[in-house]
Amino acid sequence: MHKAKIYNPYSAYFVLPALVLFGVFFILPNIAGMVLGFTDWNSYFPLSPRFNGLTNFKDMFDSSIFSISVKNTVYFTLVTTVVKMVLGFFLALLLTKAIRYKNLYRTIIFAPVVINPLVVALIFSSIYNPTYGILNAFLKFVGLGFLTRDWLVVAGTAMNAICAMEIWMAIGITMVIFIAGIHSVPNEYYEAAKIDGASKFRQLVHITLPLTMYCITINTILCLIRGTSVFGQVYGLTNGGPADATQVYYTFIFKQFSQNGLYGYSAAAGLLFTVVISIVSFLLLWVFRKLEVEY
Repeated sequence: MHKAKIYNPYSAYFVLPALVLFGVFFILPNIAGMVLGFTDWNSYFPLSPRFNGLTNFKDMFDSSIFSISVKNTVYFTLVTTVVKMVLGFFLALLLTKAIRYKNLYRTIIFAPVVINPLVVALIFSSIYNPTYGILNAFLKFVGLGFLTRDWLVVAGTAMNAICAMEIWMAIGITMVIFIAGIHSVPNEYYEAAKIDGASKFRQLVHITLPLTMYCITINTILCLIRGTSVFGQVYGLTNGGPADATQVYYTFIFKQFSQNGLYGYSAAAGLLFTVVISIVSFLLLWVFRKLEVEY
């Protein structure tokens, strides 16, 4: 017997434009970046890059600014990820209850997500302004004037100020994913738990958390990627200052590329970033997959 041939009205050539664009603007630049990371390509001799092996990587690890940028990136990622995960989950719990105007609250919390980071940075630079910013004005109003300071100039507070802005701006994504996960849990589990006399806390621990573990996986990976690739927030608020105290990995790469003209060096930094983040992401994905519960 001959199998019936399935008629496909669409030609395979329709995907060719997309493949060409993907290859030209993604695959080729990444391959070129991997190659150029092992050269001394720079703005002084742009037409004659020379192979220099692992010199860029050695110089990178010897750089004090590189060390600061790595520490700040790790700190920013850990703080924002933990806070967004915890607050996002409890906001999702609250906004899945039968409360009035919950859709309005969801919209208000999610709205900052669609705003460009540079625009948000301009808004928060006004909020953090030591002279006329509303943050210092509020602290004075409630009798906490001793806490006022120049938030973006003092090295000890500048990074935390950037973290606070990121949490305000991106917590909506975490919340929405958790809301979708909570809504997907079958109501029969909660009804059975109520019959057995389980408290709200036990339902949360033994039903909601295990059955939304895949949401925790998604949110953790997204927060990790967003945190480690932070750029616009830092560039718009402090541009890496004061005195490189808030340099993160992407501002470090940007500085080496645009200001210092070290194209090969910045390509090496980008290659190292890609490798490390890929390894960490796959490891976290593997760990969280082990903890997920099927239902």
